[in-house]
Amino acid sequence: MSETFKLAIVGCGRHARFTLAPLWKDIPQIEPVAACDEIAENLADFADDIGIANTYSDLATMLKEQRPDILIVASWPASHLQNVLEGINAGVRAIFCEKPLALDASQAAEMAAAAKSENVVLMEGFMSRYHPQLQAVKERLIAGDIGEVRFMRGSFSTGTANAANWRLRGELGGGALMDLGCYCVSGIRHQLGMEPLSVSATGSFDKDAGVWATLMGTFHFADGVNAQFDCSFGWPRRGSYEIVGTEGIIVAPKAEWSMPKDQAFSFTVSPGDDAEQPLETVDIEGLNPYREQLLDMCNALSTGNAPLLSPDESVANMRAIDAVHESARTGQPVEIGE
Repeated sequence: MSETFKLAIVGCGRHARFTLAPLWKDIPQIEPVAACDEIAENLADFADDIGIANTYSDLATMLKEQRPDILIVASWPASHLQNVLEGINAGVRAIFCEKPLALDASQAAEMAAAAKSENVVLMEGFMSRYHPQLQAVKERLIAGDIGEVRFMRGSFSTGTANAANWRLRGELGGGALMDLGCYCVSGIRHQLGMEPLSVSATGSFDKDAGVWATLMGTFHFADGVNAQFDCSFGWPRRGSYEIVGTEGIIVAPKAEWSMPKDQAFSFTVSPGDDAEQPLETVDIEGLNPYREQLLDMCNALSTGNAPLLSPDESVANMRAIDAVHESARTGQPVEIGE
């Protein structure tokens, strides 16, 4: 019989209630034992829907009394550092922290170092890394199906969030890049297989909300490789990407980060618009990447093997995000150090 892990969650908003928690019943290795939220209404609704008897308004108390193996951090980004460190100090074995992992790379590095020192599995909630479409595209790039990759473009936009939502509240860690564009940055870095050297960015800053409502930028990589992204609140929901190589093009009209559900996806591979070779369409079977990431976490605990997504990866992604924000704020290109 496989090992069972006690799971507790802090942050019981809509994402936790309608996206994360419903998956637990399909993962036999997980035993939900407790939930915590400082907003009593959210906590009561979550506990009632999911069927959790042990509820708390204080994370430290929940951790002390329940001693969970896994802590899910689905609170506001501004609370992630404190919540993650509390979990590590309380002796949890694994932490799944929703994106963005931190407010900046410095915080992310602090979390990563603390987790490493206590042998805690720490994973950022980038479920797109577990999507079969992303993996299938990566395999095509490694195989050289479009030659040497020279350019990538990624987009993600949604409708305007509620003004009370963390996404439109700067003090809570909101902003289009923190919620949406972070996926584009992660996807670009992963598919290109290298870290950007610099970035030039611009956008629209919402002074009332204290967030970048729209951001777009150009990353510059070694060997003349470039990538562009755009993200926005208030545009139609759209998520796609294109990868251009010396011998062909891959287009994903529906990016795995746009609709991360167990539905069918597809991407195309072609040698270019004027080529005689027909367009190849690659169909991808539906698979819920959130579930796959939680299964990977359970596997890491059972076997001791490293999970697919590491804290160092999250630190690198946040470093690129910091540079985008700095470039947009200053209007100048920004170099991205290590």
